[in-house]
Amino acid sequence: MCLHRGMQVCRAEMGNASHFRCPYHGWSYRNDGRIVGLPFHKEAYGGEEGFKKKGQTLLPAPSLGVYNGLIFISLDPDAEPLEDFLGDFKFYMDYYTKQSADGIELRGPQRRRVKANWKIGAENFAGDMYHTPQTHTSVVEIGLFREPKAEKRKDGTTYWAGNGGGTTYKLPEGTLEERLRYVGYPDDMIARMKEQWSQEQLDVVGKDGFMVSAASVFPNMSFVHNWPRVEEDSDEVLPFISIRQWQPISEDETEIVSWFAVDKNASEEFKALSYKAYLMCFGSGGMFEQDDVENWESRGNGGV
Repeated sequence: MCLHRGMQVCRAEMGNASHFRCPYHGWSYRNDGRIVGLPFHKEAYGGEEGFKKKGQTLLPAPSLGVYNGLIFISLDPDAEPLEDFLGDFKFYMDYYTKQSADGIELRGPQRRRVKANWKIGAENFAGDMYHTPQTHTSVVEIGLFREPKAEKRKDGTTYWAGNGGGTTYKLPEGTLEERLRYVGYPDDMIARMKEQWSQEQLDVVGKDGFMVSAASVFPNMSFVHNWPRVEEDSDEVLPFISIRQWQPISEDETEIVSWFAVDKNASEEFKALSYKAYLMCFGSGGMFEQDDVENWESRGNGGV
C-alpha cells in the first residue's frame, strides 16, 4: 500500500515490474518498496527538510508468512506465526501443495460473484460429504466418475486439524503405488511424492487407503482434489487440484476466486489434461460449481 494514503499500487494478478506508481497522487516506488519519486516534493512538502524520502517505503504487511510457496498476510501485527496458526493442518496441506521439491504452479484465477454468504462455501468444503449423493447426482449419471461418488464418500472420513479441516475418499485395496495410480497419477509423479511426503503421510494413502478431497483453512481458503474421467469411452481418470478463496462482498454476496494448481515438474501432457479435468468440475463453468452455487443461492432465499 502507498505510504501516502494507503492506496493499492499493484493491481495485476501476475507478472513482474521494476517500479510501481500510485494512481492517486503519483508517488513511485521500486519493486523492493523503496520510494523513488514524489511529485512536487519541494513545492508540496518543502523538499527533504519537510519530508525525507530516504528510508521511506511502501507500507509493509504487519504479519507475513510463507508455507509451500503460498504467501499469507495478516493485518494484525500481533498475529501468531503462520505455521503455528496452521497447526496440524500442515500435514494435510502438503498433499495439495508439496508433490515435488519445486512446488506447484498456478493458472488463473477465475472470479465469480454469487448471491450467497461467504461462510457457506467455506463450511461446505470443510466437511460436508453428506450433500454429495443428492446435490451432484447429475455428475454421476453422466459417468464423469468410475464409481458412484456416494460409494467413495460413505467410507471416507472427515478430519479437523488445527485451523483447518476436510474430507477424504476411501480408495480400493492395494499398495501405495497402486492406489496413487488409481487416482490417476503417473509413476514419475508418484516417485516425487514418495520423496516429499513423510512416512506418516504416505501411510495414510498406502496403508489406511484414504486420499484427501476437499478442505478449508479458517477463515476463507479452501482446497479441492478429485479425479474425473476426461476422455469419452475411457475408464482413465486425471486428478486435479484447485485452491480457492471466498471473498466477502456483503452479507449475501461472495466473490469466489479459484486457481488451478499442479506440480511444476509434471509433464505438459499431464498439466493440460489435469487442467481440463479442473475446468469440467470447478470454476465458473464447472459442473460441481453449478450444482453447489444453485443450492447456496437458493438457501439465502429462505432468509437464513
